[in-house]
Amino acid sequence: MGLWAKIWRGGGRRNPRFRDELGNLVPAGRLLRNGPRAISTGLGRKLLGRRPPRPWISYDAANAIAELLDPTRSRVFEFGSGMSTAWYAARAASVESVESDPQWYAQVSRQLADCDRVSVRLASEKAQYVTMPEGAAYDLIMIDGAWRCACAREATEHLAPGGVIYLDNADKQGGTSGDLGKARRILIEFAEERGMSWTEVTDFAPTQFFVERGLWIGPNPPA
Repeated sequence: MGLWAKIWRGGGRRNPRFRDELGNLVPAGRLLRNGPRAISTGLGRKLLGRRPPRPWISYDAANAIAELLDPTRSRVFEFGSGMSTAWYAARAASVESVESDPQWYAQVSRQLADCDRVSVRLASEKAQYVTMPEGAAYDLIMIDGAWRCACAREATEHLAPGGVIYLDNADKQGGTSGDLGKARRILIEFAEERGMSWTEVTDFAPTQFFVERGLWIGPNPPA
């Protein structure tokens, strides 16, 4: 197989690599706009160890989130901390993040020690991880960590009016993050029962050489 054939075909469930795992082809505009960015950051990570200081989700979804958030009032809850946590903190009034990995939690906590708008907690057990503060409502709930099915169910109880839930990797067929297919169904049913809009986003993300799909629940989805 030639080089360009390998680049196009990818591997596993992505064949070609410009389709997500549910078989959806990335739109041409996103391919041209975000493909080169994903490749350059991927090479930077592999060759130089550089990690882009932004959420590792769809480029277009991240842009839509940046427009959604207001630094004077927006509240964010994040299942799964990382490079995204500081990025949200720069655009929101407060960020609450929960992390299941002790080593990653320690690293993120050190990086954000001086940021009083961020609260990161360690929860290695499922029951503590998926539980959000009682009575709290958030303008953005990002599901990008462990136990995503249970997180999706919990998120539906804590979304502020006009807010957004984003499920990353909604096209995954198994893995360590739980039943993503069920998480996707829970969120779509939630949106349809309440007359809310929902959109699935097939796109490139930073450092990835293939496309993935995210699920956006709420208004003003990525273009």
